[in-house]
Amino acid sequence: GILSSIKGVAKGVAKNVAAQLLDTLKCKITGC
Repeated sequence: GILSSIKGVAKGVAKNVAAQLLDTLKCKITGC
């Protein structure tokens, strides 16, 4: 249904944001 679709999209967005934050932290810690 619509709710499960929204949840799926939200999970995808959250994963992308988390990946970007991790990449940023790695850059700050180890240098890019």
